Formats: sequence, C-alpha cells, structure tokens
Amino acid sequence: MPELLTRREAVEFLGLNEKVFDNYFKNADEFKNIPRPNGRGRFLFKKEELGNWLNDYKWRTVELDLADYILCLDFALAQHFRGYVLSDWGTARQREFGQKITNWVKGQLSEVAVKKFFKKEFSSEVELDFRIYDEIVPQDIIGIKRGGKMQEPKLGVGIKSSKPKSAYLVLGENEVALADRRSDIYIFCRPDMPDDHLLRITRKEIIKLVKDQQHYHLYKEKMPKFKNIYCEIAGWCSVDELEKVSEIPGQIFSGIRYVRKTGRLHKDRHDWENLLKRL
Repeated sequence: MPELLTRREAVEFLGLNEKVFDNYFKNADEFKNIPRPNGRGRFLFKKEELGNWLNDYKWRTVELDLADYILCLDFALAQHFRGYVLSDWGTARQREFGQKITNWVKGQLSEVAVKKFFKKEFSSEVELDFRIYDEIVPQDIIGIKRGGKMQEPKLGVGIKSSKPKSAYLVLGENEVALADRRSDIYIFCRPDMPDDHLLRITRKEIIKLVKDQQHYHLYKEKMPKFKNIYCEIAGWCSVDELEKVSEIPGQIFSGIRYVRKTGRLHKDRHDWENLLKRL
C-alpha cells in the first residue's frame, strides 16, 4: 500500500506555504493525479507521487544571483527614467515607483531564469532582448544558437511571471487579441523575489543613515541582506491553449483575460525538448 499523507503532512513534506499548497491543489491542478478522498470529505496524498512532483519542481527551479539581479534592476531603472507609464490592469491608476521597479525586475529575472534553465538543463543557448524600446515588444527570445550561430526563432515566445502562489498564467486581452502583440508560445515563471529587494541591496547605506537614530536598536538585527533569488520555470503553453475568461477563483477581472492553469502547462523534460526543437 502506498504511504498516504494528510493535507498538513503534505504541506510539511513539500515545504510549501499552506496558502500556496491550497492554491496549487484547488485552483492550479498541480496535484490532479495525486490526491484521493478519504471518505470524510478530506483528501489524502500519495507521498511517492508528491515526491515526484517535488523533484520536478526542483529541477525546473533556477537560482539567480546578485549579478542577475543587477542586470534586471538596470533595465527597470532605464524604463522608469525614460517615463514609461505602467498602469494597473483595467484602471487609469499608475503604479508607484517601488511597485513599478518590482514588476519590471521580476519580469526580467524570469527571462534570465529561462535562459539559464535552457543552458543548464538542455545545453541550449538563447538570446534575450534587453534593449529599451518606445513600444511594447511581445517576443522575449530573439535568438537561438544552432550550429554555433545565433538564429532568429521560428516561433514568437513571450515570458510571463507572477508570484509563487499564482495558480494561473494570466494575459491581458490585447496581448492575445492584437496580432502585433501576440506570441505563439508563452512561458510562465514564478520568481520568489522579496518585496523588500530594494532595501536589501541598499542595506549598508541605510544603516549609515539611521544607526544614530533613537529607534535603530529596535530593528538593527532585522535588516535583511540580499540572498539569491529562486525562480520556478512553471511551464509553457501555445496561444491556442489559452482559455478566454472574465474571472478566475478569487478574482473578477474588469475585462477579458486569457488564462491557463499552471498544472495544465507543458512542463516535463520531454515537453521542453520538443519546444526547443520547434524554436
């Protein structure tokens, strides 16, 4: 008989936050082949299959260092100081500086993670586009090395990111409906980037400013240092696999969105090998 775990035991075994686990289970279909009812309205989870899921999760997770972060921060700052406006979906409200920088850095870190993932796991080199444009550029991979030469990909690839708890790849209507913004393939990433990342890289400078202040002793041991960031390459899908919706569990959109549950993304090694052959 396979060893079965309760929800609490499964959460502990996987090392996930409880809310993340529930989101993956209930909304993302990440564990669709693992749980089974215990007859009392609860689920039991096969430990062996959870272990397989965890191993898959780990090999798709890429470690990003300070140099990777700085590369992405430079891009984010360039976007900010050129006056690029980043608004919240469906509203005219512009995001404040910290949120804009966080979103840009997170997005670029995901691109770097995909590049490192392809190199490490498949010995395949791709080129990213970190140039600054006046308009939105939908394709994030602009080259793939074949026969020692970088060539233009045969398919358009967009790399999207969200928080580790996210159960869906979500695209705005224009990203799919407009031909000049649409990609053939979307790769979804979940970088685990702390919200206080700017504090972490300016820690020493801030300490110099506040170390003589009256409250410094209350938080001096809590000031976080920069640590490498881990990014899960959650999977990919083609544009025609996206579902057109107006809401997902826990969120009603102001318009149409195109979505895909993360558990239904293509993510095993064979899937990635097939994608690279098509690029």
